[in-house]
Amino acid sequence: MRKRIQIILAALLVFSMTACAKTPTAETEATALSGVQDGVYEGVGTGHGGEVNVEVEIKQEKITQVSVKEHQETAGISDKALETIPAAIVETQSLAVDTVSGATESSNAILEGAAAALTQAKANIEMLKTPQEIPDTPRETIEKEADIVVIGGGAAGLTAAIEVSADGANVILIEKTGSLGGSTALSEGRILAADSVLQREQGIEDSPELFADFMISMGDGLVNEDKLRLLAENSSANIDWLIAQGVSFSDEITTPNPAMKPNRGLIVEGKTGVNLIKPLEVRALEQGVEIMLETRGTHLIVNDGVIAGVQAEQKNADVTLNAPAVILATGGYDRNPELMQEYSPTYANARTNTGAGNTGDGLIMAREIGANIIGNDSAIAQILPYGGALGELFTYSGLFVSVKGERFMDESSPRPVRTPIVLRETGAPEFFIILDNAGESEGLNAALEDGSAYKADTLEALASLTGMDAERLTASVNRYNELAISGNDEDFGKAAELMSEVAAAPYYAVRCTMNTAGTFGGPQTNLKYEVLDTAGQAIPGLYAAGEVSTGDLINKEYPGSGTSIANCINSGRIAAASALAYGKTLK
Repeated sequence: MRKRIQIILAALLVFSMTACAKTPTAETEATALSGVQDGVYEGVGTGHGGEVNVEVEIKQEKITQVSVKEHQETAGISDKALETIPAAIVETQSLAVDTVSGATESSNAILEGAAAALTQAKANIEMLKTPQEIPDTPRETIEKEADIVVIGGGAAGLTAAIEVSADGANVILIEKTGSLGGSTALSEGRILAADSVLQREQGIEDSPELFADFMISMGDGLVNEDKLRLLAENSSANIDWLIAQGVSFSDEITTPNPAMKPNRGLIVEGKTGVNLIKPLEVRALEQGVEIMLETRGTHLIVNDGVIAGVQAEQKNADVTLNAPAVILATGGYDRNPELMQEYSPTYANARTNTGAGNTGDGLIMAREIGANIIGNDSAIAQILPYGGALGELFTYSGLFVSVKGERFMDESSPRPVRTPIVLRETGAPEFFIILDNAGESEGLNAALEDGSAYKADTLEALASLTGMDAERLTASVNRYNELAISGNDEDFGKAAELMSEVAAAPYYAVRCTMNTAGTFGGPQTNLKYEVLDTAGQAIPGLYAAGEVSTGDLINKEYPGSGTSIANCINSGRIAAASALAYGKTLK
C-alpha cells in the first residue's frame, strides 16, 4: 500500500513539473506570434509599379516562408529586394529588416504586404516591427588592388568596365546600390544613333552630320560642339558594339522630337532598359570584372596631384581600392537637394524619376580634389502627371489649363518643347489636365487615390478642390468645347481629330508637376573624357563618363529621349580607352 502511494505521488510530481515547464510567462516566453494559428496569410503592399501581393506561411508560431506572388516592380532594380527581404523576415522572425539600397520602394512594399498578412494572422505587429538588438561588431577593413576602378554600375560604368577588361586589365566596378543599371534600367531603353545598321536595314538615310547639327542647334552656343560631333560620329559603331555584347533591338525606330529628322530613336527589345543592362552585366562578369554592390565611393585617393585610388564604404566595412586610374560613372544629382539648389536651382523642388543612386557622388569627389565643375541650371525636366495617371496621360489627352484655369497651349505639342511653353505662358511649374467621364481609367482612379487628381460633379466644385478660378475654368472649358465642335482650333492650332468635348460629368483635374529624369552638370572633361581642374589641365588618372560628364554636352533643352544613353555608351568607351592608354604609360 505504501509503495502504491509513493508511485502516485511521484507521478503527480512529474505532472506538476511538466505543467510548470510548459506554462509561458509574458516576460520570458511570449513572442510576436504567440497564439497564432498555423496557415498561409495574404497581404498587399504598394511598390514603385503598383500592388505587391505577399503570402506568409506560419507553422508552430514561426514564420516559415514569405513569398511574393504577384508584382509589377522593375526587373533588375527590384530583383535583390524580392530575393532578400522575404528571406530576411524568415531568418530574423521580424519585420525590422534593412531595405535594399536602390530598391527601397520595392523593399517597403514587401514589408507592408507581409505586415498586412501578419495582421490578418493576429500577430503582434508592434513587436515584429521593433528593431532587434544586434551586438556591435567591429568594422571590417577591405583593401584591394586594380588597374582601373569604375565608380557606378549603370550603362556608362558597365560599358567602361567591359572595354577595360577586354584589353586584359584588372578592373573593379563598385555600385552604391544593391543592383546594376541606374536610371537606364528604369528607362524604356531608347538610344539615338545616326546611319546605324538598324536604320539602313529599313532604308532610313541618315548621317552623323545631320545628327550633330541637330544637337548643336539646341545648345544655344553653350555646348561643346566637338564633343557632340564625336558622339554623332561614333553613334553607329556604338550600336554595333552593343549588338556584339548581346543587346537586341526591336524593329521600331522613332523620333523623340518632331524637329529631329530622320527617325533615329532605336529601342531595345522589350522596350525596357533592363534588356540593355543585363547583357552588359553578363559580359562584364564573363570578362572577369569584379563587381562590388552596396559599395559607395566616398573620396578619391590622390598622391602628389595624381590619382591613386578610391576610398569607399560598405555597411560594415571600410574599403580602400588602390588603382592608378579611376572612371567616374556615378550618374546625376537629382536626389541631392543641396546640389540641385546649387547647380539646378530652377528644378530644386521637382520630383524625380531617376535611379536611387543619383546623389552626385562623382561630382562631389571630383570637386574635392579641384576639378572644374560645370553647372548650368539645367535638367531633363518635364511637367507631367505623376504616379498612377502617368502612363495613360503621357499622350496629353484632354484640355490643359493653368493653375488659374486658363487654356494656354496646343495640348498635342511634343514633350521636348512642352515644358518651356508651360513655364513661358503660365509662369508656374505645374498645370492641370481637365477630363470628363470619357477619361475614366485605372490610372486616373489610381491618381485619385494618391491625391494627384481631383473629381467633382461640376466645374465650379472642381475649381474649388484645385484652387483654380471657377469663372476662368468654366470659360476655358466652354471655349474648348466650342472649338472641338467646329473642328477648328483657332486659338492654338490643335488638330481637330485630337479634340474631344469636355462635357459630361463627373469632371476630373489631373495635377501635372515638374519632374526630372536627369541633370546636366558635373566635372568638366575634354574629348578624351579626362577630368579637368580649374586651370583647364587634366587630372592624371581621373576620367568621367555618362551623365556626370554632360555639363558641356547639353544646355537647357534636352534633344530627346535616347540622348543620354547614347552618351553613356560613347563616353564610357572613350574613357576606358583613355584610362588604358594612360595606364600603359606608367609601365
